Amino acid sequence: MIRNVLIIIPPLTNPESDGDPNPNRPDFETRRLVSPVEPTTVAADLTGRGYAVTILDLGILTHARYAELDRRLAACRADAVVVVQSILTFATAMDWDGKRAFDLVRKRLPGAVTVLTGAQPTNYPGEAVRAGLCDYALKGEVDFVVGDLLDALAGGASLDAIPGLARRGPDGAVLVSDRYPMVDVATLPVPAYGVLDAEHRQRYTEVLERGKIRFPTRSVRYRDVMTSRSCVLRCSFCSVAHLRGPQQKYRRKPLDLVVAEIEAALADGIEEIHFFDDLFAESEAQLLAFADALARRNLRFAWFVGQGMPLWPLTRDALVALKETGMYRIICPFETGNDRVLRDVAGKVRSSVAHHERVAGWVRELDLEVIGLFVIGMPGESRYEIRDTVRFAQDHPEIDYSVFSIATPMVGTKLMRMVTREGRLDDAGKINRVIKRTVALYRTDAFHEYEMGVIRTFDWDRINFSTPARRAKYARMVGMTLEELEGARQDARNVFARFFPDYDGPRSFLELVDRPGLFPELEPVIPEQLYA
Repeated sequence: MIRNVLIIIPPLTNPESDGDPNPNRPDFETRRLVSPVEPTTVAADLTGRGYAVTILDLGILTHARYAELDRRLAACRADAVVVVQSILTFATAMDWDGKRAFDLVRKRLPGAVTVLTGAQPTNYPGEAVRAGLCDYALKGEVDFVVGDLLDALAGGASLDAIPGLARRGPDGAVLVSDRYPMVDVATLPVPAYGVLDAEHRQRYTEVLERGKIRFPTRSVRYRDVMTSRSCVLRCSFCSVAHLRGPQQKYRRKPLDLVVAEIEAALADGIEEIHFFDDLFAESEAQLLAFADALARRNLRFAWFVGQGMPLWPLTRDALVALKETGMYRIICPFETGNDRVLRDVAGKVRSSVAHHERVAGWVRELDLEVIGLFVIGMPGESRYEIRDTVRFAQDHPEIDYSVFSIATPMVGTKLMRMVTREGRLDDAGKINRVIKRTVALYRTDAFHEYEMGVIRTFDWDRINFSTPARRAKYARMVGMTLEELEGARQDARNVFARFFPDYDGPRSFLELVDRPGLFPELEPVIPEQLYA
């Protein structure tokens, strides 16, 4: 009989040590939480089916995480333990297989059914079951299939029809479904935040993404809300289509459901909302309809789009309408300063550098906080096209902060297929031994790994923190003190030195662009494990 279900939410980043973080330095990487958007959606479906649900987010346990998990499991009466990521498509550090958690579950709850969902079983179907980590694993979107699986197990029904399921058959062989679950977002329940206990509610206001571009500047009482899923684009470096299912089309929730979720959040004491969509909108009409729906209900609150506002649908009129509803920050995925790279390499076929220039001008006029997102180190871009990207960020001081992400070949992406086909990635395991997008894991005929590190470390610092006013504004935007910011800048230099201890060359890619292969033998030193 399965009645009591414990949902465990993996930490966004997962250092294996149970020891406390270094008390002499703010820990902006491991002490972070986002809202449990997808776990609370699963919880809403399960409670609707009659299950009693408890949620434990391991991210709230910032000290002695696994010792505390062990203590809590000892007092738990769960019949099933299900691991569900906060947001399936939020790639942070590593694919979490739940081994340490499931080991403790087996010790404390030996009869409990164990189920793994998220990026790991999607990227490596059947691997966790084959390794004996859990009883079942589900790939893709699991809002309803978790309940379908538990219902089938409770009723002794066949599991053959459950899409995305990995399990052992009667002969012990691992059976893996080749189908993804298909989800109609119009049928999703409002996430069941009422399942969270008082401790979780408090910790979500305390363990924030300090030092990150999604920090809720206006209020710590914030919540992430998802209004749509999937995307109309297939960017070379993006894993959204792979994680959600290649056949899942771009799906938007009906506006009345979105407004109902917003109103429920505001009634729950939430004061700031981050819309955490794969693609917030694909047209100006959708942006204007969203703003109109809020205005008609007299809803005005602090908000922004946490995963980046799509730029091609933006017009000045749309930006004005969105600001009037409370949008105060715009995260702009400029990606590059070169049209060919934007279209042919990155896959952003609907936009242009000229339009991005217009957007930059509009947001300056409207006095919005501006974050610029750039991707560097993609196969197919030349040295001079990379220079265009650095210059775009440098020449637009209206961008309050520029993020330079180094293209990381994640499982299921065009980029991964390309570098694998060309033999550029000698060890795919490197991907889980670094914080994603922090170091180049391959080189091309156009660039070396250390050159991308120079941009991410030294050009990043020069462009973002050139004046006291820029430093002060950024620190306020991300919840840091100026002293903490100085520490973060030094830490960036330390990370570069750890990856490239023998580098003694120029401190800007603009000085390197005409000197290709200056250090041809220099390769990054990748640690044996994350946070080593």
